[in-house]
Amino acid sequence: MHLAELSLTHVRTFARLEWRIEAGVHVVVGPNGSGKSNLVEAITLLATARSARSRSDAEIVSWSALGDVAPVARAAGRVLTRGGEQVSVEVVITARTALGGDAVAAGRRFRVNGVARRASDLIGRLRVVPFSADDLAIIGGAPAERRRYLDVTIAQLDAGYVRALQRYTRVLQQRNSLLRRLQERRAAAHELDFWDDELSRTGAALLHARAATVAALAAEAAVQYAMLAPADGALACCYRPGVPADLGARVLAGAPVEAIAAELGEVVRAERARDVQAGVTRVGPHRDDVAIDIAGHAAATTASRGQQRTAALALRLAEVAHSFARTADAPVLLLDDVLSELDAGRRARVLAVAFGVDQVIITTPDADRPGRAELPGARWYAIADGALQPIG
Repeated sequence: MHLAELSLTHVRTFARLEWRIEAGVHVVVGPNGSGKSNLVEAITLLATARSARSRSDAEIVSWSALGDVAPVARAAGRVLTRGGEQVSVEVVITARTALGGDAVAAGRRFRVNGVARRASDLIGRLRVVPFSADDLAIIGGAPAERRRYLDVTIAQLDAGYVRALQRYTRVLQQRNSLLRRLQERRAAAHELDFWDDELSRTGAALLHARAATVAALAAEAAVQYAMLAPADGALACCYRPGVPADLGARVLAGAPVEAIAAELGEVVRAERARDVQAGVTRVGPHRDDVAIDIAGHAAATTASRGQQRTAALALRLAEVAHSFARTADAPVLLLDDVLSELDAGRRARVLAVAFGVDQVIITTPDADRPGRAELPGARWYAIADGALQPIG
């Protein structure tokens, strides 16, 4: 798989960009603040329908568009698969401006092959594995960071997971709202019946998919870490479902979705009184985590920054292998300012994986890291003022 064309209009620093891209390795060189990460963000948006860097969609809209009556940012791309299939994807973000000129709200529209679609229909048409400095949060950040990592990884491979996640999020919000009304004696307990059933059904789908994905990633990440840092000890990743231990054990053992849903339903109903008292749903995949250890110790609290960076790198490399194993078509690799921070050995390991996929887009502030000798046949570009210029 590779991205053959990229078109950006009023996306961050890009007033307008038209980029026809071949398969292979592409290196974008520019100082910090030149728009390298904005380019990677736009490509990731086309793959996942979300930005990993923005608190709101409105932030994606270029400042140059904010004087318009209806500021609009548009990202579009044409994707080619190894099997010869072509698909076009498009994300349009419409913002409105406050009196101070800042974008304060946004609406999103999606198109696949020119036809209006839902976000769930766009996600995964272009598959990417992004490497960035922010990946440290997967190891040392809050559990929500690891849940988000799993959600983005699985969503690109499983449209059913996207729908289950969207439904679960809405059901959780509705159930929590009802719990607060029950606290205030403005609702009846039987009103929870429907939401408990929906929470159990959609939650079971998430638990089942996350357990299988973490198991696959953990095995490959351990291999990658051993090659990246052979003297550090073993890397181990273990899924920690946000459910009681006995149900969690059955989830980890690969119990069928229907069995997980039935037992989760029993747990949710048994916890009703305590949930009402707390005003929130206390059990479910929204409380999941992934335990990540190096040499038997929690990486978040005992590993050095270098070890955490290497662990995150191993997980991303494992994600590449997992994506290919699920689809028989390699994802696009996006290496955003990470190679310049790696030593020669780790850079070589990442590049060995990179040369095994169809397309790699590398950004770097230093044209010597990686150097041209490390990237034979790569195409090089300079980025400045929202434009890409080929360099020899």
